[in-house]
Order: sequence, then C-alpha cells, then structure tokens
Amino acid sequence: MNLQQLLMAYSFGALNAEYSYVVRGAELECDRGNRPGVLNLPLSHGVYVKGKPVMNIADCVCGPDANISNVGAFGMCKLLNNICKPKIDFGSKWTDGKEDVLIEGEQALLSKSTLRCTCKSPGGIITITNDGQGG
Repeated sequence: MNLQQLLMAYSFGALNAEYSYVVRGAELECDRGNRPGVLNLPLSHGVYVKGKPVMNIADCVCGPDANISNVGAFGMCKLLNNICKPKIDFGSKWTDGKEDVLIEGEQALLSKSTLRCTCKSPGGIITITNDGQGG
C-alpha cells in the first residue's frame, strides 16, 4: 500500500474502524446499476464538514430535485434491463448512521451506510463509495 492509498484508507476510517461523515455531492453506487450516482442535498441542515453540508440518514428521497435522481441515477438497471429508476420505500432510511450525532433529529450519515432500492425484486443495495469531502 503506497502513501496515497494509506491516507485514503485512513480518511475513510478503514484503518481504525471509524467511518467518515457524508456530505452533499457524495458518490453512490447501486449493485444493480452500471454507473455511479451522486447524493444531493437541496436544503442544508446547517451542519458542515470542510464547508460542505452534512447529510443524515433520512436523506434518501428520490425525485427530480431530491437526494437521489428518480431517472437514470445509476445508469442502466440490471433488474429492469432499462434506465435506472430507483425506488426507495416511504419511511426508508440509510442504515448504520452515527447514533450519537443527530442532525435535525436524525443520525448523521456515515460512509459505511447502505440503502435498499426496491425498484424490482430482489432490489439493489446502494452504497457510498466517496463521502464527498475531498476536493
């Protein structure tokens, strides 16, 4: 592992079982899609890391001006054999938030968090591949 990889692993908490806070612009991946997506935050919660607004576990709404685009968010869907149209059930939240850090009453979103898409059975798992804090 070179120095750059070591620093990247450390920043994501891979070396000490800690995970980073997720901010607007984080990169996402669905295991059923063929390209990465982006996590948006239309309105800031008022909490910032490195000048970027921090997300919470309830930031998982799909729509045109929402957290996740409702059309083409992850390219083509392997389950639909068509353009990705993510479906996040009402009331769903990201898993594994930071329990002792609340942002507007919800746990802070962490880089280890996952979310289930229910577009078609068995659905997809959305993961955070980049917390959005970098450059």
